[in-house]
Amino acid sequence: MQNKKSQIILNNDLFIGEGMGRKCYIHPEDKNLCIKIPSPRGKRSADREKNYFKRLHWYGKSFEHIVDYKGSIDTNNGSGDLYELVRDDDGNISKNLEYYFSLNDKKITSKMLMLIEDLRVYLIKEYILFSDLDMDNILVKKYDENNFKLVIIDGVGDNNQIPFLEYIKSLGIKRCERKWDLFKTKIAEKFPDITKNIKNFSDKF
Repeated sequence: MQNKKSQIILNNDLFIGEGMGRKCYIHPEDKNLCIKIPSPRGKRSADREKNYFKRLHWYGKSFEHIVDYKGSIDTNNGSGDLYELVRDDDGNISKNLEYYFSLNDKKITSKMLMLIEDLRVYLIKEYILFSDLDMDNILVKKYDENNFKLVIIDGVGDNNQIPFLEYIKSLGIKRCERKWDLFKTKIAEKFPDITKNIKNFSDKF
């Protein structure tokens, strides 16, 4: 992981967006990294997420469908957390899942549904906990016109103060089931015809 070094200067030209109590900026010296600056209220949640990612490294988990935490860094806006920045193969920052559903293209929608299933299987096999799944925090990395993958950029981990769900898998799975159902509900609010094709979290694969 990258260690703290000389202060990084962030400005509005580097600003990407805001969510989960953090502002996100493109790293000015590395286009493949972003810097998340937590608000005072969001710091505790950000620290829990960082610690969870450190434990995922310790467990040897795959980061195939989640952005990886790369350490902390000092900026003119305070201490920031380094994460991978998801980009398409053409260099553009990847668009989110909602964008692709909004295209209202049957072929693309079918592809996105297949990718959601890939994501579900990954989360189960690797036993990755998540506190919030939304179309906004799932990006679609585009390799070419026919090849994509989903990457979760926020809301990974257990937001309990004591991370007992990591060690009691049966309870962790039940929590994932509830969060997955909420994810499906959010999709149904905007795209009601899509969710019938999304499996429940614990369905067989």
